[in-house]
Amino acid sequence: MIYMSTQFVIASSDQALLEKATRVAGEFAQQFIRDDIVGVVFLGAIVRGYFDASADIDIAIFKEQASEFSLPNKFLKVDGLELHCWLSDYESELITPWDMAKRWTFSQGRIHYDPQGRVAKLLGEKVPLQPEERKWLLMSGLALSEWYVNRLTHLWVERGNLVSAHHMFAQGLNYFFDMLFAFNNELAADMKWRYYCVERLVRLPPNFQERVRQTMLLNEFSLEELERRQAAFMTMWRDMLPLVEQEVQMTYEQITQLV
Repeated sequence: MIYMSTQFVIASSDQALLEKATRVAGEFAQQFIRDDIVGVVFLGAIVRGYFDASADIDIAIFKEQASEFSLPNKFLKVDGLELHCWLSDYESELITPWDMAKRWTFSQGRIHYDPQGRVAKLLGEKVPLQPEERKWLLMSGLALSEWYVNRLTHLWVERGNLVSAHHMFAQGLNYFFDMLFAFNNELAADMKWRYYCVERLVRLPPNFQERVRQTMLLNEFSLEELERRQAAFMTMWRDMLPLVEQEVQMTYEQITQLV
């Protein structure tokens, strides 16, 4: 059950290592196939389809709340590979809100053990991007990215701090990426993977990679450089403006009154 379409084609991936890690995960998980374990989900590299020297094996285990089962060690080394186990009560997870990072992680999970279908039901309820949530990410991403890149930058120039002005681009781009994920009906990727994933979305502004690079590029802390970066970003932003307005059926003026 994989909810996200991103393809993880990592240059450093080792197919033999991926096969070994997948085998190790399967063998290690056998000990959790028992009556008081609701289900087991494989996460991370082995599900995304890559493995290299920096990757590890991630396994999520959901147990019955009444079970006394515990993990003496969550971080292990098995057959030379790092292995991380995450244990939680199934009943608690049903009522606990999941943040975007956790939902994104499980969006690429693969259910290994789920005899009663309860884990599939949990993920079906917790993981998918909801319509109203998507609408908010579109609106807030459009409005807040422009606010950080085009307005807060000027504020910091007036306050005499060009470093702070240039720093505003980092958060502005994060909001812009949130909007692009939502535009593509995707959850926003975790920070470690955010740019890697956004670059692979299907629906992007024209010349996206080059314009993002020009926006990120910082040659010096000057007003001229600030204006150059703003111009690169605002070209992308203006391309997305009518598309987002159409998606949410609101004008930008209406959007800014709500965000």
